[in-house]
Amino acid sequence: MDVGLKSSYNSTYAHEGYLLTARMRLQQGIAHYAWIVLAVTFLVQGISSAMRMAFGTFVEPLSAAFNCGVGAIGIAFSIQFLVAAAVAPVAGWLGEAYGVRKTVFMGVILFIVGMGMTGPITELWQFYLFYGVVLGSALSILGVPMVTVVTYWFKKYQGVAVGVTFSAYGLGPVIFAPVIAYVIRYYGWQIGMISTAVVGGGLMLLAASFFYSKPADRGLLPLGATEDEGMGTQSDPLLDKARANAFFNRARATFNFWNLANIHLLGCIGHAIIIVYIASLAVNRGIDQVQAAGVIAIFAGVSGCTRFLAPVLSDYMSPKTVMFVSYFLQGVTVLLLLNADSIAQFYFFAVVFGIGYGGEGPVFPLLNRRYYRDAPVSIAYGWQIFGANIGMALGGWLGGFLFDVTGDYTATIILSASVSVLGAFCILLLTDPNKPLIPDWADNIVVKKNPVTS
Repeated sequence: MDVGLKSSYNSTYAHEGYLLTARMRLQQGIAHYAWIVLAVTFLVQGISSAMRMAFGTFVEPLSAAFNCGVGAIGIAFSIQFLVAAAVAPVAGWLGEAYGVRKTVFMGVILFIVGMGMTGPITELWQFYLFYGVVLGSALSILGVPMVTVVTYWFKKYQGVAVGVTFSAYGLGPVIFAPVIAYVIRYYGWQIGMISTAVVGGGLMLLAASFFYSKPADRGLLPLGATEDEGMGTQSDPLLDKARANAFFNRARATFNFWNLANIHLLGCIGHAIIIVYIASLAVNRGIDQVQAAGVIAIFAGVSGCTRFLAPVLSDYMSPKTVMFVSYFLQGVTVLLLLNADSIAQFYFFAVVFGIGYGGEGPVFPLLNRRYYRDAPVSIAYGWQIFGANIGMALGGWLGGFLFDVTGDYTATIILSASVSVLGAFCILLLTDPNKPLIPDWADNIVVKKNPVTS
């Protein structure tokens, strides 16, 4: 080959190789489709969680409309949590067996139906049905599979991605709940419900069209994965069902599977008591009602930060350690309330409690991925969310029951602290997250093919 031609050839080859390397680096960085999946997840979780947190804005208008006590309206909130608990394991299985993309569309449609049909209701039982049952099902279907999908897409920055996802539960209500409250105040609760169904549901439908269950469905590697690790398998209904069944049959025989669900239940009992009764407790101790509401705002704001930071820390240290510290801190700080009688003491409590409260929940998806690696972990997470929702319902009821029986909040405070600390010690019983729990689970996959008819 001519020397000049050879030099030109080498130069062109090197330039093309540089461009190829640069393009691959770009695709494994800021231009990776994983960031779009994360943005969609953030938007959907933000809108859906805002509806749960905005429940308080419905109480007075609905109480007046149906001429009933606020307790009767509050039953819908409990129904929603109980339904969400019952649906969570099913939602996890559906996401793995049929693909999360399909279940997201199912969840959005249920959200639109639940909110839209709440607008024209004329009877209280209809509120229980559409806001409690239908919307509760939608929130569970949207919440469980989407969170775990984020861990499929991110090999690198996994903690950051999970942190961003969970920060939606704090930022979503901050962004959307005031808008919902404004519409209800000036246009009525019926318009508020219907407009949320149309606008919120429409935004989620649009966003869901950009959502994909697995990187392989887009012909991509997970962000940060190497060619040697591969992109995994594309969604396949027969294979995905077989994988889901094989994993569940193996996982449910392990201690960690049920202990993680139990840990989530205990943690949620602990903080549900505080969420529901802290303002009442402060007022009971002589604190101004507006200042008492500020206690909730402070620990909600602090928890929004730790919802992001806890998963990020789990990238650099054991997520088991992060979860233990969060649970223990959530529990022992509640004891500060035993003698709190000034607003400064309540605000100090709100800060330190918010650190633990925000850090306990976001670590579950990361622990699942450490224990089960590339398994269909939405199934495990679904059972953990089942425990969480049962815990929220129990905590909200037990705190008030103990107050009614004893006449003060001492027993309620001790219960909250005790169950959180018990959850912390249950975390110590978990196995080492660096060791896969059931590495051979896929050996039990049996694909049942549909019979061919002639």
